[in-house]
Amino acid sequence: MEWTALEITIDVQFNRDDCMLFERYPQPEAWTKDYPLSPDREHYINIWERLKKLAEWLSENVAINIPVKPFTSQFQGQARIKQDIWCCIFPAIAPNKSYALQVALIVSGKGAEICVCMGAGRSQIQKPGVRKAAEQALADLQKQLKSIPPKVVKTLDRSLPAGKHLRDSWRKPPGRSDFSALDDWLAYSAGPNGAQASISYYLTPEELEELGNDLGAHILKIANASAPLFEYCYLGEVPMAQSSRPFDVSTLEEVAAAPPVKLQIDPHVYRSVMAALRSGKHVILTGPPGTAKTTLAERICQLATQAGLCTGYTPTTATSDWTTYETIGGLRPGGTNGGLVFQDGLFLKAIRESRWLLIDELNRSNFDKAFGQLFTVLSKQSVTLPYEDEGGRPVVLLPAGGGGKFSPAEYDIVNIPESWRIIATMNVFDKSLLYQMSFALMRRFAFIEVPSPPREVFQELWKVELQHTEERNAEIIESVLSSLHRVVSLKDIGPATFIDMARFAHEYADASAEEATLREDLTFQLFYTFLLPQFEGVDPQQGNKLFRLVAALVGERYRERLRRTMTDVLGLESWHDLASTPADLDDESLRDI
Repeated sequence: MEWTALEITIDVQFNRDDCMLFERYPQPEAWTKDYPLSPDREHYINIWERLKKLAEWLSENVAINIPVKPFTSQFQGQARIKQDIWCCIFPAIAPNKSYALQVALIVSGKGAEICVCMGAGRSQIQKPGVRKAAEQALADLQKQLKSIPPKVVKTLDRSLPAGKHLRDSWRKPPGRSDFSALDDWLAYSAGPNGAQASISYYLTPEELEELGNDLGAHILKIANASAPLFEYCYLGEVPMAQSSRPFDVSTLEEVAAAPPVKLQIDPHVYRSVMAALRSGKHVILTGPPGTAKTTLAERICQLATQAGLCTGYTPTTATSDWTTYETIGGLRPGGTNGGLVFQDGLFLKAIRESRWLLIDELNRSNFDKAFGQLFTVLSKQSVTLPYEDEGGRPVVLLPAGGGGKFSPAEYDIVNIPESWRIIATMNVFDKSLLYQMSFALMRRFAFIEVPSPPREVFQELWKVELQHTEERNAEIIESVLSSLHRVVSLKDIGPATFIDMARFAHEYADASAEEATLREDLTFQLFYTFLLPQFEGVDPQQGNKLFRLVAALVGERYRERLRRTMTDVLGLESWHDLASTPADLDDESLRDI
């Protein structure tokens, strides 16, 4: 590590004489109450006092978003001088520093070791209850280390100064790292032998003396760099990236219009979405299939990430089988004794990682079964789940401002950030087939419609897909698409379906086929492949209108086949006679046929 002068400092320094004191006592020596106050003993006390002052200063100045406490290795009248002496800071929430994450300074005959490290995992605690709480705190710490998100690892690795050594224990002689990557060190720290694992920086006695009063500033720099690790392990929070874009309407419009998918959505939709999210609501995007609801939801989550509101998003698709077991969590095999242990479900995992949740086709789930206790949490109230973690602590969902006093020693707390949101999509036409939404869910979400755009937008979008199509075929395909677009008068279908139809038609069209034949073949294939499935569940009256409209487009060759196909797919039996042009199709409707 390059040791350069820094602005912030404290008047505490160590030198070669301090290190030589430990060299004179290779074995611990008892200094009883009656032991003469020799120069060496006075020197030792002075080192201890400087370390104590440094630890207190670090605890007051460190930029970690959790309270920390200072500690200096014990010195009493009957203390034994050992081969080193040290100080540290550790989270105030931890019952004992030996079972906590620390930032420490160890002074010895070899120089000094600055380390971000695990506690020893053992102590002289005598009371069984206190010892159990301390051991549980270490188990919780290692549980968090097992689940540490890649973003935290990347931030930590980038923030720590150069020159770090990834060691399996502090107090080892200076040397090469025991691990090749920070990921490997974290995995070891989370394991059964992880106590004492250390990210160490070594100073020779000469380097220690040369630093002088800048030593404290450099320890503070390392401590501040370790903040993402401390905050994730003790708050369950992932540090947000610094905001690179504002979270507002104009920026959302800009993000939505960016390639490769340039959304063309009513500007009022963007304004409604932003108003809902900024006012604290979760959002459900509704509308017909193919209106780019899912793509818009993705763009919203991407902007939220760039704005520093979350670390990313977790996409998923709802199913009718969802229960709180899949979403909130439940008991699964994996306990230390081969038994069952509570493991987070999809929703809780996203919350712990500060990732927004994107749920596609939300109405395919049974909302009450799927959301369970999350209903209460979405109302900003804390909930204690009917589960315990491996240490026997109840699991608590604690929203920001949710109230209630829960000690981490007694509860496994899942903190829900104020900025956490659910963005869901719902095809309005599915509601009659699946579960109805309850008022409880409706109160907790803002429903925003994403309507189909005007016909001109459809035409513009499919022209883009056909720009590399042979000219004659492109004209035929555009004519067929324009004719088939009339089915939206019977059921609203978004432009995404017609974009897929244009891509299919580009590949399907045969340049050698006669125009009339190609037109009829293409019309039937596009209707059967893309449009007919959208009409499942229509009533006989609507089905009959659909049949008459499409029959006039496909011609005599396909008319009987169309009748059989629609009878089989839609389950409708009666059809009007199509010997003549359907009366309800005017000349304008047939102009492109």
